[in-house]
Amino acid sequence: MLEGHKVVALCCSEIQNENTQSMVYPLYQALSQKGWKCILFNSATDLFRDTAFDRGEASIFQLIHYDFVDAVVLYAADLKNQAIVEDIIAGANAHHKPVFVVDGNGNFSHCIDISFDEQHAFRDLVTHLVEKHHFQKFACIAGFRGNPASESRVETFRDVLEKHQIPFSLKWFGYGDFYAVPTRAVMERFLADPEGLPEAIVCINDSMAIAVCEILNERGIRVPEDVVVTGFDGIVQEKYNYPRLTTCRRDMHKFSLFLADLMETCLEHGQEEGIYAFPYTLDVSESCGCRACSVESMSRAINSIYSRMNDNAQYDRSMNNMLTKLTFERNDKEVAKILRYYTRSDSYLCMNADFYEDDPNTHTYENLPFCDQMIASRFFYGETESGQEHFPTKNLLPEWKSILERDNLVVVYSLHNQQYVYGYWVTFAADFNYAVQRTQRFVMNLDSCISMYVQQNSLRRSNEQLKRIQSKIIVSFADLVESRDGFTGQHVKRTSEYLRVLVHHLALEPKFRDRLSDWTQQLMTIAAPLHDIGKINISDTVLNKPGRLTPEEFEVIKTHTTEGGRIIRQTLTNIESEEYVKMAADMATYHHEKWDGSGYPEHLAGEEIPLCARIMAVVDVFDALTSKRVYKDAFSVDKALQIMRESSGAHFDPDIIPVFLRIRSEVETVLQNNQDAIL
Repeated sequence: MLEGHKVVALCCSEIQNENTQSMVYPLYQALSQKGWKCILFNSATDLFRDTAFDRGEASIFQLIHYDFVDAVVLYAADLKNQAIVEDIIAGANAHHKPVFVVDGNGNFSHCIDISFDEQHAFRDLVTHLVEKHHFQKFACIAGFRGNPASESRVETFRDVLEKHQIPFSLKWFGYGDFYAVPTRAVMERFLADPEGLPEAIVCINDSMAIAVCEILNERGIRVPEDVVVTGFDGIVQEKYNYPRLTTCRRDMHKFSLFLADLMETCLEHGQEEGIYAFPYTLDVSESCGCRACSVESMSRAINSIYSRMNDNAQYDRSMNNMLTKLTFERNDKEVAKILRYYTRSDSYLCMNADFYEDDPNTHTYENLPFCDQMIASRFFYGETESGQEHFPTKNLLPEWKSILERDNLVVVYSLHNQQYVYGYWVTFAADFNYAVQRTQRFVMNLDSCISMYVQQNSLRRSNEQLKRIQSKIIVSFADLVESRDGFTGQHVKRTSEYLRVLVHHLALEPKFRDRLSDWTQQLMTIAAPLHDIGKINISDTVLNKPGRLTPEEFEVIKTHTTEGGRIIRQTLTNIESEEYVKMAADMATYHHEKWDGSGYPEHLAGEEIPLCARIMAVVDVFDALTSKRVYKDAFSVDKALQIMRESSGAHFDPDIIPVFLRIRSEVETVLQNNQDAIL
């Protein structure tokens, strides 16, 4: 009990189905009148197949905090996974909370079982056809062969016939498997009988009876004038059938009042086990001829169907628009704005606290689908914006007062991709029909968007990892090229670090600010190691010659620029981005061009030289000056910077050199930390 309020956890599946709603909603109304607060934990499937998707849906029942609820109601006919039902019962038992299992049919222990007495009503239906209408020729269409409910009703059917000395004919018996298509096959056999149809066709459920009416109508055979058809269950669809079916239905209003009273009594006296039966009601209607077929009722049904179809079409368009917008939106504030626009009931989006930090695909039904902490975003009517709140998962919501202060049914839906659970969606059902019939579609669209977000993030992480691997391979390859000169190739690392520091400071300058975005700086830094890759095609004899090169040998050396550009374009195109390939190729090809046009390979001058190559030229020459090579000793930093200062405007871009000179301390740190080692 919470602050004087009794709380019940309602557990069901497919609340979006009208037949399920017809059971749940009356109970919610009856309990609300008695002051109960109702929280509905809903699965989108009946969990029967135990697929990965089913397991993701089943996670919702792990959110029941038995310390906070006073009772649990389970709709066992809808939740067809017995193990999950037993887990819920065990959880409630461990906390000494009563569990009321609807339609348990004696299959579960340690609970209060409330089932429906079908046989008396079905017996009354068949007896009505015999004694009221005096029929002697009957057909029967059963459900699945071996299904306990179906076989039991067939046995009752045969008992009534035998009691009235009416023969049971196998030619007018078949299995329609509870559905329309198998029923059609049975009816084709009946219609082919040369003796014609029987007087009455008794169907084990309403779905098959509706299918029989449709098939007879197609053949011009009238119901009930030519043949009587009956069903069983009283499903919502029957309201839209013409003629209305004579059937047996549950009086859910009376049942809900009965169950609400029973829950109060059991709580008061501490009862935790028991078996109760509630009767079906025979509803004699149009399909047996006891009530005239009403054109008016048919017209109302058609209008209702049209209205629902039109409404659903509009909602589908709305959901498609939401899905389109969310698919391509990554800004958190914009996502919240979109959700707020398409959410019609006050709701919470509750995500695992680590969803935005770790791989979300770590939370499965089999282990712990939910973190101890959740992050909630609130979408309430009239609020234009609300922040995120952290709260313990056991509380279900940031504030229990949200439940206690309202009369609404609270509906909870799992958010997941197959068995991977991300969080849950909570709706305060101001409009029951909207909340339970449409919110499931809303949630499934949200599931799709979250799953796409997760997959894109996973792909991004994979790409980043691949790029890191590629970068390491590239740097290693470049190091191997550089190490051919007899030193341990720190040139590659130093020039990359020099460049990284330099472009950072250049980006602060008005002239370069617009041309050196963070992304451009990153590309330039990771492209830098490839600037001398063309040396791989230069022979060791020329590359490591200790003395002055001949003019012919210098021409060979110069080819490393064009060869480097060719190698990069040839090997990295279709592997790396077009922007990266161009930048790396430009660096390799043009880093020996000079501001005054006296460089190579194309004698470009000034702004003709790509910016990345002009920057590379500065750090490359500085490193060459301050490094020992087979043909020279290392210059001091002072001497190197003096040479570069004097070459500004001739060799180097005059706007770059002053910035390079200003960052001397950072440059020296890079040099000290990355000294060459002689092999």
